[in-house]
Amino acid sequence: MTTQAQRISRGLLAAMSLSGMAVTGMAQAADAQRAVQATNFEFGLTASDSDTKGSTSNGTFGLAGAAIVPLGSWFGASVEAGVSRTTARTSAVLVDTESNTTRPSCRFNNTDARASLFARRPTLGKVAVSYGQGRLDSDCGDQSVFVGTGADKLDTDQLTLALEAYLWDFTVFAARTTTELENGPELDSDAYGVAWYPFNSLKVTLSGGQLYDQDSYGIELEHQPEFMGDGLSVTLGYSVLDREQEIGTISFSVFYHFGTKVPLKIRDRHYR
Repeated sequence: MTTQAQRISRGLLAAMSLSGMAVTGMAQAADAQRAVQATNFEFGLTASDSDTKGSTSNGTFGLAGAAIVPLGSWFGASVEAGVSRTTARTSAVLVDTESNTTRPSCRFNNTDARASLFARRPTLGKVAVSYGQGRLDSDCGDQSVFVGTGADKLDTDQLTLALEAYLWDFTVFAARTTTELENGPELDSDAYGVAWYPFNSLKVTLSGGQLYDQDSYGIELEHQPEFMGDGLSVTLGYSVLDREQEIGTISFSVFYHFGTKVPLKIRDRHYR
């Protein structure tokens, strides 16, 4: 026979259990609203091939990595760095100081780093500001220099403001970048577009913009194969720079994500 004390104790236990579940649910909901769910890292290979209409093609291969960290509930930060090597047609970029003629082809080494600070709500969108520096070194011998610097090195500074809006399975984005060349002018570029997630593991991005007063547009596919445990992403893209000598670029990358095993859509809106 159940006593009054037993009924009271069972009621208290049930209330405590429900209270604990409510607190846990509130904590999980609060965590889900964080700008970055947890510190995470990614590292991978990048490659591209650009073909200039009526001219030669340029090939690039490199390594890149990033670290993304939470800064409280509303903010996050990331640090990115990369190195790459390009075999390219130099056109009028490099001048041989002895013969005063341009070289038909050359190799370049590029290093760059960027730091970003952003605010995000995973149900709404993201606002980010980034600052980056880069260096381009020519590997063409001692007699070739950049026109702007008179040396075989060219430094750049970049400032970017980017916006993202999350609308169900779509992300609408826009960005403006100002690039300052060493001993040269400031160049502005714009990018905008929309990304669609037909599946949580697949993203299709259509983009356009202006690169130094020249129109550009492209398409990109990014996929996280489920059989790889949501830890590896593969990206394939094609873009066009619309000018008199049109430039088409095919790009490819493979990145491994450390510390997170989540679908691509969750990664983009909660971890990147």
